[in-house]
Amino acid sequence: MFFVLTSRMRMRRIRFIDLWRRPVMMAALVLMAGVSLPACGILDDPGFIVYSVGSDGDRDIGAIRPDGTQGRIIVANEADDFSPRWSVDRQRLAFLSDRDGNVEMYVANADGSNVMRATNSVVSESAPTWSPDGHSIAYVAPDAEGNPHIFLLDLSELLPRRLTFGTFAETDPVWSEDGKWIAFSVLEANGVSAGIFLRNPKGVNRIQVTHGPDYSPAWAPDSRRIVFVSDRDGNSEIYMVKLGDNNSVEAPVRLTDDPAVDSSPIWSTSNNHIAFLSDRSGDTDIYTVRSNGEDLHPLTANEVEEQAIVWGPDGSLAFISQLNDLPGLFTMSSNGAEQTQILAGDASYTLPDW
Repeated sequence: MFFVLTSRMRMRRIRFIDLWRRPVMMAALVLMAGVSLPACGILDDPGFIVYSVGSDGDRDIGAIRPDGTQGRIIVANEADDFSPRWSVDRQRLAFLSDRDGNVEMYVANADGSNVMRATNSVVSESAPTWSPDGHSIAYVAPDAEGNPHIFLLDLSELLPRRLTFGTFAETDPVWSEDGKWIAFSVLEANGVSAGIFLRNPKGVNRIQVTHGPDYSPAWAPDSRRIVFVSDRDGNSEIYMVKLGDNNSVEAPVRLTDDPAVDSSPIWSTSNNHIAFLSDRSGDTDIYTVRSNGEDLHPLTANEVEEQAIVWGPDGSLAFISQLNDLPGLFTMSSNGAEQTQILAGDASYTLPDW
């Protein structure tokens, strides 16, 4: 049976300054250097959805097939284990846990076995994102003043390295699928974004691709386009920017135009559609739009809040919806026609990855 898990998470843009509580410098973990994590293969494709289950402070990590079968808890601890993220090859998981006192990043095999602590600091890490080759993880951690910055962790060395310097704060790291770039938001001292930037994982060639209050970058599968959220026109809209030859950058294109709040854009695996959240109907629903801004339509139409959308490898989507008192896990086809509740009712199910 499933253990009880987590939160009423809202997939809106978070003011990131609130996420870092204790201003302490980060310490490198050397005890685990050279440790490898052999993949057991139990949770191979056609794929499990991983998720957090339980209430905040007492979450575990579960996995289930998209048809609702073979559900199981794969990471359980008396502490708070949450925010699982698949490696690209789906052989390993990164997740966050406070089992050692503060929120640290951990790595485990796909079935939750062989859990190993990847960071060892006195601050709280967040936002882990895997490199496409599975060798490194980018994540966010605060500096001595409590300002968030992006770090890289090579899993063969376990020595954290800060990605960029000379900025007040950075957040929202996301790796391009070709592995050449990490996109991120740069925050000014007032907590507002100055734009989306790119940095080579080796720490060279920092490129500013947008200028303005821009957040939540998400790469297209072709590694040439980025969608993001911007407040530049007075409210949160979805935009796209395209990278040209020789690291040139084209002018951003606005994909949505509505007085509502549009947020959390993610690319489909087909490279053609973007799913996002919007409260333009009065409640937060899931919408899709083509990368040229056409064919915008809703996939859900509920009088409740939808949250945390992720694309599946076959073009389907998983999402969190609060149809009852507790958030449940749902799947649906790419056009929204077939929607299935696979986990709901007995616990809070949040933070899925597929």
